[in-house]
Amino acid sequence: MYSVKTVLTATATALLALAAPAAAVSAAPTAPARPSVSAAPRPCGGAATCYVSVTVAQVWVSPEQVRPVDAPATTNPADIRGWLTIMSLDERREVAGETQALHGVRVSIDRTEWHGGLLWDHVWVHGQPTPRDQAGRGAYPGWIPDRQLTTEHRRPPGGTHEERVARPTARGFATARAALAGRESGPAGEYSYNTSFPVEAGPLPGVVTAYSGSGGRLFFRADDLAKVSDAASGADVVAAARAFLGLPYLWSGTSGFGYDCSGLTSQVYSALGVTIPRDAQPQFDAGGGQVPAGSAAGVRITGTQDLRPGDIVAFRPATGTEVTHVGIYSGTRNGEPMMINSPRTGDPVKEEPIGSTGRVYVGATRFLTR
Repeated sequence: MYSVKTVLTATATALLALAAPAAAVSAAPTAPARPSVSAAPRPCGGAATCYVSVTVAQVWVSPEQVRPVDAPATTNPADIRGWLTIMSLDERREVAGETQALHGVRVSIDRTEWHGGLLWDHVWVHGQPTPRDQAGRGAYPGWIPDRQLTTEHRRPPGGTHEERVARPTARGFATARAALAGRESGPAGEYSYNTSFPVEAGPLPGVVTAYSGSGGRLFFRADDLAKVSDAASGADVVAAARAFLGLPYLWSGTSGFGYDCSGLTSQVYSALGVTIPRDAQPQFDAGGGQVPAGSAAGVRITGTQDLRPGDIVAFRPATGTEVTHVGIYSGTRNGEPMMINSPRTGDPVKEEPIGSTGRVYVGATRFLTR
């Protein structure tokens, strides 16, 4: 994704009707007496600090550029998969998106406005460093409907520990029995890779109980979540990225429903416990000493012969100087350097030679020494 977002060609129009929040769902009899996560949390109301209450919040360039086709991505609960299904290829190209924010992520709000019958918050999404953030928050700017945010952020119960979704997406269930059986039981939701939860084992074998910031409870299969590694390696980066091969590209995407180029690289690193810049140019610059607040520093790698698996390889257009594309170096195949990347709208995540993209290789950034 470009380091400075440009407004695509979408025309501003009114949003569709407001969606009613999902009703609360009863939990399994063996679980603690806490509300389901599907119980609607208290809206943000323009407070200074809030948290994402939907499974994935699309972060927009401006409310005026949200189209009628985008309505499923502005509701609570958000229907990200439905939104992607109804968009044509051209509509995907014209998404006026900045980035995305996963469930539970903290945002800072500096102003609000009404548009199209909705209250919108201008937010800074924490955990996505960018040079655009002059205040040193380590956060990325954009707009989110207020109804997708909440002020609720309760301390997790004692005895829990952090785990993150380890698959492209994973279903959270309203009861432990439904999770064990893999069958729907209420609208708990489909959560993206790298979504973080405090969890505890049980109440059934092979199931974990997860808690949202609002205190709601949902249940996952135990192997859908994993602890964050405290010693990630380049090989871990490559293995994680390969899980997304075949996933369609989405401009502004930072979720397992669709990534842009730097959304893939930044989220894979984040899931392994390393925070790097959100966008392509800053990811490259972080290897040359220009490190935005909140980001790990990297090391510059120049020649392809010095690359190691997990390095972020960077490219510019044939006629430009700005880095506009990044991928993850994955090793060599038949002597040819390869990368995993999310190339462009209409193309899925793929593993391909770094010289096959029609772009010019300019170097790489190494964030991991192992």
